Amino acid sequence: MPPPETSSIPPATPADPTVGPAVRDELLRALAIDGGAQGRDIARTLHARIPELADVREQRAMLAETEACCGAHVEEILGLLEGGGTLDDVAVPDCGREYAAGFVHRRIPLPVLMRAYRFGQNHLWETFAGRLRTLGDPAAGEGLRIATALLFEYVDRVARDATEVYQDERDGWIRSAAAVRAETVEALLAGEEHDVDVAGRRLGYGLRGTHTALIVSADPAGPSVAPGVLERTARAAVAAVGGGEPLLVPSSTTAVRAWAQTPGVDADEVDARIARLRPVPGVRVSVGRPADDLDGFRVSHEEARHAADLHGDLQGAAASYRSVELVSLLGADPERARRFVERELGPLARGDEVAAGLRETALAFLDHGGSHIGAAASLHVHKNTVYTRIRRAERELGVPVAPGRAALHAALTLAVRTPGRVIAPTPPAPPG
Repeated sequence: MPPPETSSIPPATPADPTVGPAVRDELLRALAIDGGAQGRDIARTLHARIPELADVREQRAMLAETEACCGAHVEEILGLLEGGGTLDDVAVPDCGREYAAGFVHRRIPLPVLMRAYRFGQNHLWETFAGRLRTLGDPAAGEGLRIATALLFEYVDRVARDATEVYQDERDGWIRSAAAVRAETVEALLAGEEHDVDVAGRRLGYGLRGTHTALIVSADPAGPSVAPGVLERTARAAVAAVGGGEPLLVPSSTTAVRAWAQTPGVDADEVDARIARLRPVPGVRVSVGRPADDLDGFRVSHEEARHAADLHGDLQGAAASYRSVELVSLLGADPERARRFVERELGPLARGDEVAAGLRETALAFLDHGGSHIGAAASLHVHKNTVYTRIRRAERELGVPVAPGRAALHAALTLAVRTPGRVIAPTPPAPPG
């Protein structure tokens, strides 16, 4: 919905003395509950309402970038409300600049970025309005006027800056050889380009033979990554799996796609080598299985993408698709997977630490063919501890924990490997 002209709204003055302290407290509390949660809520709204965002192939990475950008804007607005700056100092934050540049690399039109800003503005306005409606303070209406003016002016300023970033990035991108490579790779992955020789010349990379694909990305929850680190990590990862000179194609400012010829290297070797990789903090590496020719170029990348989608739920900074394939298949439909886990595990699907420990022990027990000794060795505990936990898990489940129960084994695999997707967190205890 287009906003009204901001020129008709009085200048925003968050520290206006006519706004009562109760109103200011409520305005601050609306965001200070959890700024990160506010950013995540806005991001989910944007991805639900804007098809161009929901359709991005690397959806998990895209959503993480949206959350980071929204969270940064929430913090900026919170600072203004607290009186820590003026609108004259407002500029799009660094992650907002990266987010706008990423739209260019993903070939998302500029109007989509502007819609995202307007939807985010509406979300925050509704947050303010909902909070202020609960007040009996006669200054509540004035507080909403101030908040409205602030939001409109802030979004106008940062959206203008983001537009300039987008246009500058697009102008440089169109003139670059990187754009040709990215366009060619997108056509190959979409099945729109079939002449491997012509495409190979554009890429400077042979498309015949055996390929292994990788995705190297910045961990949204990790430390910031310096420029050039992703590319260097991609080259190191390619060397680790036995590949030659790689094809490197950034898919955004926080992720690089890579392919390398890996003749004579099978999936077992790739799995073992990538497990030993130790990227710098804040960087993740995901790898597909080796596969042949143009179909292999596509399939290996698709596998690396699935591994990258799961990476936020896994331990370790490097993951091969082969090591997560079962979890990827089982959890392809997140809602159905969650219901399956709750149905199979019952009370053992709780979000507390005790239930998590029982699930981990039960999975290790089944993974080792029902061996208490094998499970104890993998968990680094005494075998009697495993025995005690298995008995307790059986009491909670109401069924034996025994090899051959495929559904139970699958549910435990999902719950242990990707708890954030299928286990509801335990609600906080009420105060007092």
